[in-house]
Amino acid sequence: MELKEFISETIAAIVDATSELQKKYATDDIVLNPPAAQSGSDVFQAGSRNYTMRRVLNIAFDVAVTASSELSGGGKAMIKVLSVEIGGDGAKSVMAEQVSRVTFNVPITLKPSRHEEKNIAKRDEVDQTPPETYSDP
Repeated sequence: MELKEFISETIAAIVDATSELQKKYATDDIVLNPPAAQSGSDVFQAGSRNYTMRRVLNIAFDVAVTASSELSGGGKAMIKVLSVEIGGDGAKSVMAEQVSRVTFNVPITLKPSRHEEKNIAKRDEVDQTPPETYSDP
């Protein structure tokens, strides 16, 4: 599998799984990807207008890759996630291959939870309330 395909499929699977789980547990009071507070607190408070920030998560990759060049007809070079492939089509080729390890992060924000959307609406409602009539519940 090419590195680009591996990264793409891995991130897509994480995003899709998170969205599916948010829908599945929406009524069970389980919050996947809860909003963060501006203070940086990791303790989530449902209904708080302070918890409106989208979390940036790093998907960490630590991948063994092969950089190979194959000399047959096309002479193409590519980077692949390390795997063993055996060809049985009778074609002959000479292959030079080197294994390397690559580590990197991909920052991502996931779909906001319903709590984030409610807290943003609450914050915006309070922000639009004239100062003389404001009361904190």
